[in-house]
Amino acid sequence: MNTAPEISTTIMAAGLTTNLHDIGSDRGHGTVLLLHGSGPGVSAYANWRLTMPALEKDFRVIAPDLVGFGYSDVDPARFTLAGWTSHALGVLDALGIERAHVIGNSFGGSIALSLAIHHPDRVRRLGLMGAVGLDFPITPGLDTVWGYEPSVEAMTDLLRI
Repeated sequence: MNTAPEISTTIMAAGLTTNLHDIGSDRGHGTVLLLHGSGPGVSAYANWRLTMPALEKDFRVIAPDLVGFGYSDVDPARFTLAGWTSHALGVLDALGIERAHVIGNSFGGSIALSLAIHHPDRVRRLGLMGAVGLDFPITPGLDTVWGYEPSVEAMTDLLRI
């Protein structure tokens, strides 16, 4: 029996083994799909653990580990906006969810935007937190975070930022 809170339900979504949190119930308000940000060690649980209990009082809450993150499959061929969007859509399909409120944090915001643009019939409302979606110059600090390769030196540099 698993006791790690990061690991919850495993489903197949868009052909990928996907770890997700599925809590609460619709209660007439619908389903909320939470899309996490990126960075070393990111997972749905790490990003949304304090948000999920508040939302589950009124909504069914779905928080997947997107492809390449947390405890979901790693498939570098899908590390594109289209690949992550397809995975998010696959989560909805696998769970039989026709429409959801979608909330995206940072990297997850770009996926939420992509989902809303390419599949507007699947998105009831859209909430974005620090979402990326436009071209912008990457700062040295952001480049360090996104290019993180695990090592003591790299973590030391990251903490200095």
